[in-house]
This record gives sequence, structure tokens and C-alpha cells, in this order.
Amino acid sequence: MAPSAVQDLPPKGKVIRQTPRSLAHVVLWTTPENYKPMTQFYCNLLNAHVVHVDPVLTFMAYSTLTALAQQYFFLKTCEKPILPLWTVNHGPTTSMYFRDPDGNKIELQVDNFDDVNEANDFMAGPKYDMNPMGTDFDPDEWSEYILSKALPNGEEGSSPADVKALKTRKDIGERKELPEGF
Repeated sequence: MAPSAVQDLPPKGKVIRQTPRSLAHVVLWTTPENYKPMTQFYCNLLNAHVVHVDPVLTFMAYSTLTALAQQYFFLKTCEKPILPLWTVNHGPTTSMYFRDPDGNKIELQVDNFDDVNEANDFMAGPKYDMNPMGTDFDPDEWSEYILSKALPNGEEGSSPADVKALKTRKDIGERKELPEGF
């Protein structure tokens, strides 16, 4: 994963953006006049670049909390900031949801479990049954904390215990509905 730097950031220094470790693809249809704004939006949102002009776009998962925090910070400091609609720890994932220029919802996320069986066990358990939506979090506070621990090269700097604590969903009781407006 090749990091890239963002210039002119707050005093703590530069934020490094990482390319995700895995991709899935999605085809999005848009109007001809909105094609360029959509392409630019996804290049910024996903830290991607165009390798072939086609109506197929990519969706990605980030490999670390630091990589997702770096991307959030980059998006919020763009000339035209891209801010999340909803930030939530679902349990299996820590997720940020955005809306593209055509109104499509996009999820950027980090897996919270190292093993798919652990995620499946969590989703089959009583905590997930009581609250399948998850626990909201403040993205500024969350990213500031994570980025304060990042190594100088932009890699994850939090201890394994700290990462586990950050990925563990806080219990808030029953929650069965999406946030208003989502």
C-alpha cells in the first residue's frame, strides 16, 4: 500500500492516505453532464485514480482504523469538503456513510474482527439482535485520537489492545432503526 501525503494540514503535520487492501465493484449510472463530477467525487472519496474511462466505479474497505481516519481527514479538508451522513460502529465494522453527487450512499469501512467466524458469531448473538444498527461515534474525535497515535510513515500506531478497544462496539441498549434522514 503506497501512502500519499496531503499538504497544508494542521500543525501536527501531514496526513498520509493509504490505498485499501481490497476492492469490490459497483456500476453507477449517471447523466452525461454529471459524469465528470461523479468521477472526481469518487477519485477524492476513494483515494483512487482513473485507469480506464468506463461507467464502472470501485468501492473499498480499509485495512486499518488509521487508514480510514486518514481518508476521513482528507475528505473533510478538501476544497469542497465531503462529510459523512452517518458514522457508526455496527459491531462487525466501523463505518462511515457518504452521499455522492447523484445521491447514492457509499460506505467506507474497516472490519472490526480479524476472523469472519468472530464477526458471524457476533451477528448471531444477543447484542446484535438487540441493536443491529450499531453505536454512532463522533468522526472528528475518533479520527483525531487515531491519527495522534499514527506512526510517522502513516501506518497504524495504536497498540493491539487499543485497536481492539476502538473496534469494540459500545453497548447502548436496543436500537432497531436507522438514523432520521438516512
